[in-house]
Amino acid sequence: MRWDPLTYDAQLSIEWIQQRRPLFILLFIAYTLFVFNMPRIWKGKRSQGLATIIFYWNAFNALADIVLLLGLLPDFLSSFHEGFYSSLCLNDGLYKNPRSGRAIFTFHISKVWELLDTVLVILDGRKPNILHVIHHIVISISMIYSYQHIGAMARWIAITNLSSHSALYSYLAAQSCAWKRRTCSARVINVIQMAQFPICLFGLIKIRQFVNARKKCETSYNGPSIIIYSSFFILFILFYVNKYRKDNSSKEIFKSNSKGLTNFCHSSLCHAFLGFLNSERLV
Repeated sequence: MRWDPLTYDAQLSIEWIQQRRPLFILLFIAYTLFVFNMPRIWKGKRSQGLATIIFYWNAFNALADIVLLLGLLPDFLSSFHEGFYSSLCLNDGLYKNPRSGRAIFTFHISKVWELLDTVLVILDGRKPNILHVIHHIVISISMIYSYQHIGAMARWIAITNLSSHSALYSYLAAQSCAWKRRTCSARVINVIQMAQFPICLFGLIKIRQFVNARKKCETSYNGPSIIIYSSFFILFILFYVNKYRKDNSSKEIFKSNSKGLTNFCHSSLCHAFLGFLNSERLV
């Protein structure tokens, strides 16, 4: 695609993605094979200098998400000229405006390059969490196949995801160079991450209402999306409940005496807890 800051060819973007879908599918297959086989080969080793690479990677993603968010924010705010209906059902200039068109296209493609998150986690000697791996795969595939078919709902998905990921990657970048341990900010980031699911579910339910009322709605993205968002919302809730339950258990461990701690650490629960500490952070 030729770069012209004053114009944007939305049809050319569709063709570009369609032509490269086979390549993307091969990439997804390679990613899956890597994630499920490399940890056994790598065996928890850590690459020298990887911490610096991870910092720059997180900083790059934070900056990219902030830029994309700023590119889409004017369209999102102006889309409420007829309330929720126009924001959720009318594309207006979302795909054709040079600023928002490029931003929404890049947002879809960014879900592919974010697969590198898990690769870096493995090379850093940590075990990837299966829920996050599945989440990466499902979202990246849906983004490649739903571009423009998703319609006006894309602005809600993009705005919520870019907002949460801007905060997430900024936190991870700061943590890698300044904060050497998790702080209470981690819980705030997790809440922000979780918030995008109910917000988008609300949008999808409103779309269903508009469609049932026989209003014009420029989207074919509803039923399957509700199932996907509901499933991930429930799974992530269960994940974080289990996670913070273990965090609270760890506080009780450190309050115990040395003998009690030794006995506890010989139990399977301690081994499970230590395994959790080595699991993947949210990406």
